[in-house]
Amino acid sequence: MSDTFCILPWIHIYANADGSVLPCCIGDHHMHMGNVRDNTIEEILNGSKYKEMRSKMLRGERCKECSACYRNEDVGNTSFRQSMNQQFKNYISDAKKINSDGYLTDIKLRYLDVRWSNICNFKCRSCSSTYSSTWAQEDNAHGKKKPIHIFAGGDDNDKLYEQFKPYFKSIETFYFAGGEPLLTDKHYEILEYLISINRTNVDIDYNTNLSNLKYKNKSVLKLWKNFRRVGIGASLDSWGERAEYIREGTDWSVIESNIKQIKKDCHNVEMHSSSVISVFNVSTIPEFLDSLYDNNLFDKQTHRPQFYNIIHPHFYSFNVLPSDLKDKTIDKLLSNKEKYNKHVKHEIEKVISQLKNSNYNVELAKQFKDNTLYYDKIRNRNFVDTFPELKEIIL
Repeated sequence: MSDTFCILPWIHIYANADGSVLPCCIGDHHMHMGNVRDNTIEEILNGSKYKEMRSKMLRGERCKECSACYRNEDVGNTSFRQSMNQQFKNYISDAKKINSDGYLTDIKLRYLDVRWSNICNFKCRSCSSTYSSTWAQEDNAHGKKKPIHIFAGGDDNDKLYEQFKPYFKSIETFYFAGGEPLLTDKHYEILEYLISINRTNVDIDYNTNLSNLKYKNKSVLKLWKNFRRVGIGASLDSWGERAEYIREGTDWSVIESNIKQIKKDCHNVEMHSSSVISVFNVSTIPEFLDSLYDNNLFDKQTHRPQFYNIIHPHFYSFNVLPSDLKDKTIDKLLSNKEKYNKHVKHEIEKVISQLKNSNYNVELAKQFKDNTLYYDKIRNRNFVDTFPELKEIIL
């Protein structure tokens, strides 16, 4: 297969809480492939945009919707495209069987990622009101008009659920993110439905802030015990008060307690940390990792974190780091990476590569300062007090 090919347009669908469909969760959010409110899954997957994408991939051409993966690959990092091709390699040969115009005659979804709601109890700096109802409420209280819990319930959500339900029989991986999936009704309905039809040999994967293990009268730990495997990407960007600043709503002591409870009670759960690496935390990655190990949250020898370099907002990227801070951060990461296991070392090397390819941008630095001070005031936070090592980029 070509170095632009991705298996996902053949076996996967991603839908945002507003119904908009993208090729995957990191596809360009300005380039929608359709909307499940307006069309059926089959109509979208065999629409002109998806057919063109599949045809271009088979011809070895790059797709503009997939720029995030190509950027990672261009600097030598492993992309989501490459990871998915490896995970679902058994289906790559089927890609050759499509019609010349990219039409799929037999749609069998293997990987489902539907954001059933934007309900979330956090307001993470690397996120937005689109994916957080509490952030939308905050913005609305200050004169803006943001949608809240778009698919949180009612006829729209039930109709969407019924549209996806027939595809559950072929899906191998159910991925839940948000908003916050552990606070979403449809997440629990899906788990209970899979248990009722004895489809517990599927993979259940999450990106979750791990702030709640109980929802209404349901215990997610009790439900998880029914499944062959549960994978958790714990959204952890830093530790202590730094974590509470970056992911507003965090109570770090609760997160620590919940991680330890999962490790104790659910032996079928595979848990790793999933971190958005931004200007806020890039220079303290070693301290963050050491905190996780020192507090027995993860094992230093087996820990397999995932570091995602921030895509949006652009003003939280490494391009707001002055050259002296950037060079200092690179030196620090280079001198510390050897003390970690090979997987951690690889993730740090990815960050170093992105740092080296970043360039200071005056306009982004101004946007960083304006946005940081704005939300600091609203949330009663203080950037300089929390991140003294970064004070020169805001003073």
